[in-house]
Amino acid sequence: MAVTVTVTWVRTSCVLLRIGAVHLLTDPWFAVGMRGLPVFRKPSILLKNLPKIDYILASHLHPDHFDVDAVRELTGRGAVVVGTVGTAAHLHRHSVLAEVVELLPWQRWSHGGLNVVATPALHTGPKPDEIGIWFEMSGFRCYFAGDQRFGPVFAQVGARLPRVDLALLPIGGTLIFGHRTTMDPADAVRAALVLRPRYILPIHEGGEWLPVPPASWHPGRCRDFLAKLATSGLDAVGLDAPPGIAATIPFEHPDHRADGEARCPTG
Repeated sequence: MAVTVTVTWVRTSCVLLRIGAVHLLTDPWFAVGMRGLPVFRKPSILLKNLPKIDYILASHLHPDHFDVDAVRELTGRGAVVVGTVGTAAHLHRHSVLAEVVELLPWQRWSHGGLNVVATPALHTGPKPDEIGIWFEMSGFRCYFAGDQRFGPVFAQVGARLPRVDLALLPIGGTLIFGHRTTMDPADAVRAALVLRPRYILPIHEGGEWLPVPPASWHPGRCRDFLAKLATSGLDAVGLDAPPGIAATIPFEHPDHRADGEARCPTG
């Protein structure tokens, strides 16, 4: 079965995926500011120019990952929000009426051919906690890591869930008063070594907004990740796709390859 898959990095952890005729958007953020700091990278696609989004996959509720105004607009067009527990209450406080699916770590959900598994994720406060999102559509599998930091969860995902075709991995290496809250390029390669994706799109790059050392610093760059990946020995393709440039991913349905089931796992 031929399925066309394209992936477009909008900015930060906001990624537009088209799998066949279905459009998914991760961690929407289209605002022009970030906690009063200058934002150097604007969205590569304007909110009004997005196609009709079927599903919003939201890792957590930090403002640079969950833009309430954008969610209001997209759910008004029919998008379903899939996110961490507390998402519905957050939208209710902002008077947003939306169809919301909340998932605890390792909880599963299926709808309209989309199969989702939430995974634990290490990041930083405030509550609610972040989740990672493993999902499958038309046999195409993806793991979205939001902006979590590296930890044992990646080995758990690699062991418990089928190998993904695409991993969306943050590489900004955010440091808050010296404490690592987001994977850096080396961490993302470590994650890839246990996830074993076929393709990797580095996301959440540093340099998108003004750092305020020592309070915050974001040193990771996509070029550094791609260089480290090239020397890792991992058989994975790093997508060198700047924001706004759609990358088409060659895809063979799992029914025709050796590594297993197309369906979402049940055990």
